Amino acid sequence: MMHDNRGRKAPTPPPAFRDTKPAEPEWAYAWNAEREAVRPAEIPTYAEKHASEHQMYAQLAETARAYDMLDQQPDFIQRVVMGTITSLERSNGVKRANMYLTKNFVERIFPRLHLVNRQYRLEKQTADNINFHWMYNKLPDLSTKKIDALAEEIAQFIALELSKVSTEAEEQSLSDFKTAAAMFSRVKSIARELGQDLPLKDKKKLSLDDMTPIIARLYSPDWWKRKLRRQAAIWREHLYIAFGQVSKKTSAYASRKAILEWKEQRRRTREFLKSMELEDEEGNRISLIDKYDASVSNPAIRRCELMTRIRGFENICEALGYAGEFYTITAPSRYHATNVHGHRNPKWDGTSPSGTQKYLCNIWAKIRAKLARKEISIFGIRVAEPHQDGTPHWHMLMFMKPEHVETVRQVIADYAMEEDAYELRNDRARKARFHVEPIDPDKGSATGYIAKYISKNIDGFALDDETDDESGKPLREMAASVSAWAARWRIRQFQFIGGAPVTVYRELRKLDDSDTAQGLSVEFATAHFAAYWSDWAGYTNAQGGPFVKRNALAVKNWYESSEKLSAFGEEVVRIRGVYDTQVGSGCPIITRLVEWKIVPKRAVDLAVDLSGANATPWSSVNNCTGPGIGPQDGRTENDMPVSNLEKLTPKERRKLVKRVREQESQRRQQRRSLGIKRRFDPGVKPEIAEKMRDSARITLGIELSLNEIKSLLTGQVMHVGDIGFRGQSDGEIYHVPAAPSPLKKFMKLKQKYGPKDETEQQEMLRRHLQKNSQSEFKGGQ
Repeated sequence: MMHDNRGRKAPTPPPAFRDTKPAEPEWAYAWNAEREAVRPAEIPTYAEKHASEHQMYAQLAETARAYDMLDQQPDFIQRVVMGTITSLERSNGVKRANMYLTKNFVERIFPRLHLVNRQYRLEKQTADNINFHWMYNKLPDLSTKKIDALAEEIAQFIALELSKVSTEAEEQSLSDFKTAAAMFSRVKSIARELGQDLPLKDKKKLSLDDMTPIIARLYSPDWWKRKLRRQAAIWREHLYIAFGQVSKKTSAYASRKAILEWKEQRRRTREFLKSMELEDEEGNRISLIDKYDASVSNPAIRRCELMTRIRGFENICEALGYAGEFYTITAPSRYHATNVHGHRNPKWDGTSPSGTQKYLCNIWAKIRAKLARKEISIFGIRVAEPHQDGTPHWHMLMFMKPEHVETVRQVIADYAMEEDAYELRNDRARKARFHVEPIDPDKGSATGYIAKYISKNIDGFALDDETDDESGKPLREMAASVSAWAARWRIRQFQFIGGAPVTVYRELRKLDDSDTAQGLSVEFATAHFAAYWSDWAGYTNAQGGPFVKRNALAVKNWYESSEKLSAFGEEVVRIRGVYDTQVGSGCPIITRLVEWKIVPKRAVDLAVDLSGANATPWSSVNNCTGPGIGPQDGRTENDMPVSNLEKLTPKERRKLVKRVREQESQRRQQRRSLGIKRRFDPGVKPEIAEKMRDSARITLGIELSLNEIKSLLTGQVMHVGDIGFRGQSDGEIYHVPAAPSPLKKFMKLKQKYGPKDETEQQEMLRRHLQKNSQSEFKGGQ
C-alpha cells in the first residue's frame, strides 16, 4: 500500500538530554559580549568617613610635628635629612618619604640628637645670656667669623659688667681683695650661664693673685674665641656621631669634616712655620720649620722616642726577671654610639669620646689606688685608641713581679667589669670588656706587641700591608683619621706609667759638656751618658729604677721665672736646665743658653729664583730676574728691574718704560750684528709677542719664552709665586685673582645659603608679626 505524504517530511527528533550546561557562545565583537551587571557604589557610613578623615589629619599633624623637630636641628643635619627625603620621594613616593621622616627620624634619630644638644645648648634664658642665647645655640652652624663676633660681644658685655662692679666697689671703698672677689663672683655667674667652666686651680681658697688672671681671661675676646671655637667643633662632631656619620659604614674614627679640618690645620701650621724664623739676642737666625722637624713634634721622631722608651722598659724587665702582661679595657655598651656592624646602638646614653676617656681614667685611678694599698708596683705604657664610632678604649703593656701577676690581673678585671655587670653573661661579653694576654717571649718581644698600636696612632709607619680591624681599610690610610680624632677630642694617646720623667731625659740630651756632668756626681754622669746615647733603661736605672718616686730622682729639671708676665698677668715659669739633687738646685746646669723669639723671615730669604722651582715672593711682585743678574755680570743698578711699581711716580714710570725699550733695542742691534734672526710662530704676531715681553719685564721682572707667550695667548694662567697672570690678544698682561681655597669656597657658600644671622632673623620676625597684626586689624574693622 502506498503512502502519499504530499511532500511533507517527518519532524527532526529533539536532541538527547544533556546533564552539563552548554558552552558560552563566542561573540563576534568584544563590546557585544555579555557583561556582569554594574553594582551600585558602596557609600561609606559617617563613622567610616570620620575615621578616615581623622587618620589623614593625624598623619598630616605627625608630619608637621616631624618637620618642626627637624627645624630644631643644625643646618648640616637638616641638609642630610632633607636629601634623604628628596631621594625617597623620587624613588618610592611621598608616602615612603613621610614614613622615613615620622618613623626613622623622629623615633630613632631625633632622641639621639636630643641627648647631644641638651649637653651644649643653653636651655634657659637669663639676664646674663639673653643677648647671646639664640646665637650661642647656633654654634655648630656658625662660621669662624661669626663665632669671633659672638666672642667679641660676650667680652664687651663682661667688661661692662666688671666696670659696674668696680664703680660700686669704689663707692663702698672696698679693698682690692674684696673688689677682686666681687668681680670674680660676677664673671663666674656669667660663665656659668654661658655653659663655660672657669680655669680654676685646685684650691679651696683663692688669693688675689689667683683671681686676677681668671678675671682677665673672662673679659679677653681671644680667650672667648678659643673657647667658642672649641665648643662649636666638639658640638658638631658629637652630632655627627649621634647621627651615624662616624662609623665603619661612613667615616671611621672621625667625621669627614673633622679629618679635612685637621689636614687643613696641619697645612696652615707648616706654611706658618716655613714663613717664620727663630732669632736670638745677637740677631742670629735659624729656620723654624727645620727646628720643628728636628723635635718630637715630628711624628717620625715622636714614634722613635716612644719605641726607645718602651724598649728600655723591656730591657729592665728582662734584667730584673719581671713578667709582662698586655691588657685591653673597653667601656660598657652604653658608651658606644654604634655597634660593631656600624648600626645605631639603642643603649647609647649620649656620652662623648672625651666623656668615655674620663670614665676610663676614673677606672685606672681606682686600680692604681687599690694596687698602692696592696703595695704592688707596676710600670709600662698605656695607648688610647678609638673604636670605629670614636669611643676610646685602652691597650696597656705592663711589667711587674711574677708573684703579682694574678693579683694585678684580678684587680684590673674587677674594676673594668664593675659597671653594668649585668651585660657580662658569657665569656665573649667579658672578653669584650676586659681582655688579658700574657707576654710570651717565644711569640715575640713585648715591644712587638705594642709597636702596631703606636704606629697606627701616629703615622702608620711600616703598616702598608696591615688591615684595620675596625674599618677594614689599610692601617696606613687610617692614621690620619686617628690623629684627627685625638686632636678633636684632645685625648692623650700615649702615657707611660712608672719610670723616670722624659722631660729630664730630653734636657740631658741637649747637654754636650760631659766633663761638667762627670764633675757633679756619679749618678748625674750616668744619667747624662745614658740619655745622650738614647739608653732609656740606663737612664731609668740611674734615676732610681722603674718605681722611683718623683721626690727621689737623682736629676731634676731646673725652672726659672721669666721677667715678663703672660697676657693675663701670670708669672711665666720655664725650664732652663737640670740639677743634681745631691748638690741642690742652687747649682744648676743651664741647657737652654739662648733666648729665641719667633720672627718673620726676611724678604731676601723669601726671594724667588725663577731658574729653579717656584717660590713665594715676599712682595706683590717678583724681585728676582734669574741667576747671573747683578753687578757681578756687568749690569748697573739702572739695569735692574724695579720691584714695586705702585710706589713709582708717573715720571719714573715713563723713564722705566723708556729704559726697557732702549735695552731691547740694543739687544736687537746685537742680534742683527751677529746675524741672528728671531723666529716667531706663524700664529703669533711679532708685535704682540714683543709687547707681551715688554709688559712681563716691567710688571713681573721676568723674561717670557715663545712657548709661554703662546700659552698666555690661549687663555692659560701662569704663576710667579702666588701671583697669577693671563695674557690677551692685545699683548697686555693682566693679574688674575688667586683662586680661593676649598675651605674659603665652603665658607662663602655657607654664608650665602646657610643660616641667617640674628639681626636678619629678628627683622624677618618683626615684619611677619607686623603683617599679621595689620591683617587682623583690617579683619576686625
